[in-house]
Amino acid sequence: MSVMQQATSISSSGSGFLGQNTFFNTRYSSSTKELSIKVKTKNSGICKCVAATPPPPPPPNEKQQIAYKTNVSRNGNMAKLQAGYLFPEIARRRAAHMLKYPDANVIRLGIGDTTEPIPEFITSAMAKRAHELSTLEGYSGYGAEQGEKQLRAKIASTYYGGLGIEENDIFVSDGAKCDISRLQLLFGSNVTMAVQDPSYPAYVDSSVIMGQTGQFQTDVEKYGNIEYMRCTPENGFFPDLSKVSRTDVIFFCSPNNPTGSAATREQLTRLVQFAKKNGSIIVYDSAYGMYMTDDNPRSIFEIPGAKEVSMYMMNLFVFLLYFFLNFSILISKGLL
Repeated sequence: MSVMQQATSISSSGSGFLGQNTFFNTRYSSSTKELSIKVKTKNSGICKCVAATPPPPPPPNEKQQIAYKTNVSRNGNMAKLQAGYLFPEIARRRAAHMLKYPDANVIRLGIGDTTEPIPEFITSAMAKRAHELSTLEGYSGYGAEQGEKQLRAKIASTYYGGLGIEENDIFVSDGAKCDISRLQLLFGSNVTMAVQDPSYPAYVDSSVIMGQTGQFQTDVEKYGNIEYMRCTPENGFFPDLSKVSRTDVIFFCSPNNPTGSAATREQLTRLVQFAKKNGSIIVYDSAYGMYMTDDNPRSIFEIPGAKEVSMYMMNLFVFLLYFFLNFSILISKGLL
């Protein structure tokens, strides 16, 4: 904090370190732009302090000097990102539209959000556990790095019984978006990526930040060095794999965000065979799998051989029908 900031931060409340005969002797140097403050005290007591008068601003044509500048540069790949993250950009455009057309009935197709309060049986259980942590008997320190063992065992038996998924295969995290970024760190910058088109923007943005992509190509509005797998009504929202180039990693979301299309068992079988043929890893995102009511697979691990080439992510908040409780699980059978 500068001398000027220290002086102006003195509040008008009572202060016990200044006496009744205290006074400020200030002097401002225009050449050095420094404010000197001398405080003289005779007797201890209580007084009211008044902020010192700030120095005059510099002339308009005088450049402000930066006292210190680091030699640290940001990640150059950040400059490749276009127009910010998709969902805040949608929110900004919606706000601008509503400002211009306040009576417009806009259907929001941006980020999915929670809609209902947390059920009481969950909040009461959380409160009970929090209270236990305030006791010597209940305090446990840091939890297991993979998530609580009992929770992981229950997830395995409840949702993946019969699929060969065990408690040690499950990692409980703080959200699928975080898992995507962590997996990108694990893969590194020298891998190639394939994504559905359209797809959840975090796959592409994290690839850009990691340096896995080329520059943004404005003519086609796509990044170089990413394989975009077109998913359209004409191909049943499933890519023609015969036209997809080989990549190291395939991000695949089913039900897809944003189209909502869920891959069939036959389609996922083809995807697994494609990954095996090319030695690729499928990062399978099934955030909305629990909304499926037909016979399509909720997990890619229902497909024979998928565990050999797939990692699986799912948000557990979906199990609670969009109540505000969000964490995710990542399942891997030791691919790396």
